[in-house]
Amino acid sequence: MIQLTIIRHGETIENANNLCQGQQQGTLSELGVNQAKLLAERLKEEAIDVFYSSDLQRTIDTSAEILKYHPKLPFNTEPLLRERYLASWEGKPFPDDWHWEYLPDGAETNEDMMARAQKYIDLVLERHEGMRVMAMTHGGLIRALRTVITRKPASEYFSWEPVKNTSVCRVELHADGKHRVVEMNNTDHLSFETPGTRQEFS
Repeated sequence: MIQLTIIRHGETIENANNLCQGQQQGTLSELGVNQAKLLAERLKEEAIDVFYSSDLQRTIDTSAEILKYHPKLPFNTEPLLRERYLASWEGKPFPDDWHWEYLPDGAETNEDMMARAQKYIDLVLERHEGMRVMAMTHGGLIRALRTVITRKPASEYFSWEPVKNTSVCRVELHADGKHRVVEMNNTDHLSFETPGTRQEFS
């Protein structure tokens, strides 16, 4: 069995301004930095064997706060953990009438996202049996991981509740594919209310 902890990055300036980031780098807002610090404080005594992060800057910067308490922890950037590619929407405000079932031409599909999530799960299963793995990623990829782990079809991808910034999700991965969700979307470490609506896929 592998204990996998999955975390979404802190709020970015783009999140706060309703801009679609997709696979753009993103910059943590002041609130996002504070979220990351509180997350790191929560996890400072956490037993972790290996740490993976999306290679986008907003996840790397969130991870850096955790690594201050775990300076010897093996750290790997992994493109499989990137956010959904959203083509012509990236860098622009979300359309006023947008709906996630209708994405721009060239964007990754739910099936694409689930395939990436499965590849990451396979990577972890191959390399880290019996270990405690942490992954810093994005709202869209967390939805994909959850859909794969619970063995749901791609049509269920949007059925999950929104993924909160710096939320902690914990799952158990098993070689036979009978994975188990232990905890989802936990933000108990945040001692303040996050104002406004924060977009996923960003």
